[in-house]
Amino acid sequence: MRILPSISITTRFILLNTQHNENVGAAARAIKTMGFNDLTLVKPHDLKVLHRQKVIQRASGAMDVLTNAQTFSTLDDAVDGFNVVCGTGMPFDMYQTRLEREYVEPRIYFDGLISNAIANNHSTDDTNDRHQHSNSIRLALVFGSEKTGMPESDMDTCHVMLGIPTNPQFGSLNLAAAVQLIAYDWRVAIGGFEVQSSYQ
Repeated sequence: MRILPSISITTRFILLNTQHNENVGAAARAIKTMGFNDLTLVKPHDLKVLHRQKVIQRASGAMDVLTNAQTFSTLDDAVDGFNVVCGTGMPFDMYQTRLEREYVEPRIYFDGLISNAIANNHSTDDTNDRHQHSNSIRLALVFGSEKTGMPESDMDTCHVMLGIPTNPQFGSLNLAAAVQLIAYDWRVAIGGFEVQSSYQ
């Protein structure tokens, strides 16, 4: 397990314009399995989505994540106070033409982010000049709607676009599946959970 000395990490998962309620519950379950609890919605199609019975059922034990979830009207409001904002999308878009953008594989970006934070932390130790936020990562991970993904304007808000490597001929992931994969890569980067063997 990776040890991150004196680095404060806050993680928020943001769902934009979610169309299918059940995906919100499934995303809550996905992030909780990786040890995260901050799920945030921006302009969901159903404003009462967090209270729907099907959503609660799909959360399958992650009710605390739903209970504490916040809803915002804009992405700018949802990422206020976060110093690293990562959008997500398909590097190979099968459905629509978009402006050309560079996508980075999540685990490669996360490894670089953590390595830089560790290096900066050591630098402040050497100079005895520790600033309040020099060793803090406040990461927001943004996921677009199921049908259209992230709007260009919201992509522009992000510092980087992450793209999960998938089949170029069929790269479309279910929203909750994408959340699960990104959450796993980030958990591994900051220190994964150990496998508990059932054998004695």
